Amino acid sequence: MKLLEQANKKAESVEVFERSSRSIPVKFNSGELESVKHVETTGAALRVINDGKLGFSTTTNLGGNSRVVDQAVETASFGEDAGFEFPGSVEINKVDTFDPEVSALTAEKLIEYGKEAITRLQDFDPDLEVDAGLTKSVGKTRVVNNNGLDVEEEKTKLSLNLEVKKVREGDIFTFYESSTAQKMDQFDREETVEKAIQKVKWAERESGIESGTYPVILTPRGTLVLLVSLLSGLNGQNVFQETSPLEGELGKKIFSEKLSIEDSGSMEGSPSRRSFDDEGTPVRKSELISDGVVKGFLYDLQTAGQADTTPTGNGVKGGLMGGSDFRSPPSISPTTLAISPGIKSVGKLISSIDKGLVVDQVLGLGQGNLLSGEFSNNVSVAYKIEDGAITGKVKDTMIAGNAYDLLKGEIKLGKETEWVMGGLKAPAIALDSVNVVRKS
Repeated sequence: MKLLEQANKKAESVEVFERSSRSIPVKFNSGELESVKHVETTGAALRVINDGKLGFSTTTNLGGNSRVVDQAVETASFGEDAGFEFPGSVEINKVDTFDPEVSALTAEKLIEYGKEAITRLQDFDPDLEVDAGLTKSVGKTRVVNNNGLDVEEEKTKLSLNLEVKKVREGDIFTFYESSTAQKMDQFDREETVEKAIQKVKWAERESGIESGTYPVILTPRGTLVLLVSLLSGLNGQNVFQETSPLEGELGKKIFSEKLSIEDSGSMEGSPSRRSFDDEGTPVRKSELISDGVVKGFLYDLQTAGQADTTPTGNGVKGGLMGGSDFRSPPSISPTTLAISPGIKSVGKLISSIDKGLVVDQVLGLGQGNLLSGEFSNNVSVAYKIEDGAITGKVKDTMIAGNAYDLLKGEIKLGKETEWVMGGLKAPAIALDSVNVVRKS
């Protein structure tokens, strides 16, 4: 690799992350085909360690570029201290991340899938405005360094994203539904459309709720309200810096015994399945919480070195459940996060509540104090439960609370799980007591 050779002459230690992809994004606007593109992206990120400090730069010239080497070396002069050395050759347990059937998909087939989804929704309700996006991508990732590491992986991905809007006098109801898969036999377009139709059915009527404290069921997508704070607490950097509420709690029962969470990047069926992270570290199964007990934290190379522990294969480019964007340096992120399900169906969880809410989507996810667990969010898609049944959508309503306190209390987990954002496998979570504020 020419870039590695060039950098090796000017820096003490060198790593090159190389990414190439081919994708076909298809976009529908208000039910009509708007655009079809063929996009090719190539790029490389160079990290160097000089005099114990990290430098970073990127380029779209995979053939080598002396300027990008000079930039990386220059940034190292005022970069952060490197708490690690680039690893040598490692044994990778290669998992299957490539599907020839997805790779062979044409733009015409993606257009057909989009039209089918839109037609199904508008047959159910002609007043629905539907925006849709489908993307097929084939990407290759390679991580190589001058200590002998050289790993490579090719992945396929197929996604469907729906934005559904219903406009009535004095009211606009909008929601999102999506699905992502690496393989055709894991891609269920019909299920995605059926979930969207269910949301429309529940929203046919409006049903307000008074301010107070109520049971709340978070759908799999809704669990992100809690998880953004919890993941901040499970981040090894925050633990090392002693800013995490879970610092010093390893091995202690902190949460409800019904809560178990693991990170497993090579999980079968994961839309984000991979063999190694964006630093070339093999992914592994990491128990984070087991029956309410804190079992471990997530680390990349830098934080593992600082904390004198083993990296967990969670150095990911692109942030939370990121997409390996070569332009950003790696940071700690889950690869495939899984919450263990419960034994009751969502229907039974709903039927057990006299008055409360089902919350699916909120505005301003991540607002509040992430480290302390405090959240306060306006709901964008939520439904009232009354006498064990959904009675209609709610609006002008906010939920608030503390993720840690709620997960320490009485919780129930649905037995059905869904993939969210391509990297989270979650059931619904029923919380016993959440603050609900109806805005006047």
